[in-house]
Amino acid sequence: MSVTLRDAKRSDEDQRWIQAVYPEYLEELAAVTHLGTGVFPVLGEHGERHAELLARWFRDDRSHPLLILEAGRPCGFALASRPLIASTAKDAIQYRMAEFFIRRSFRRRGLGRAAASLIFSRFAGQWEVSEASANRDAVNFWRQTVMVYTRGRYDERVRDGEVRQNFVSSNSPTLGRS
Repeated sequence: MSVTLRDAKRSDEDQRWIQAVYPEYLEELAAVTHLGTGVFPVLGEHGERHAELLARWFRDDRSHPLLILEAGRPCGFALASRPLIASTAKDAIQYRMAEFFIRRSFRRRGLGRAAASLIFSRFAGQWEVSEASANRDAVNFWRQTVMVYTRGRYDERVRDGEVRQNFVSSNSPTLGRS
């Protein structure tokens, strides 16, 4: 397994790939709660606005859209984002995993966990990962992924229908490896 990341802002081809796969991601999110997740309503509920949303990913300097590749082939995408307003508090969130998707045919092979570890290490700092409580597969994935990456050094809270993991990442080559 050879998992790599590519900055999707640098390639029109990568941006088109994400745009083509994004509806698949939204359909999966909507299926989890049967009503959308609140943040991501059922596909088409408010018209086709995902093109507008994705355009913001590629022009906002707080957004880091990434293509996830296995052996050079796209298999998913992620969006690491920084808060709109930076805080000077010691434990303020510096990065959020705003979006993360591995296509179904690539799942259950460790690609997602490897990609997440690469992302956390690439953007070293205080992280928050959140998932809808109703999305049990996502909750289990992120709990396991964050547990392994941090070696158990993270905080988890359930609030407002979301499970949130908070932790500090490092660009140390040994962190996140079992």
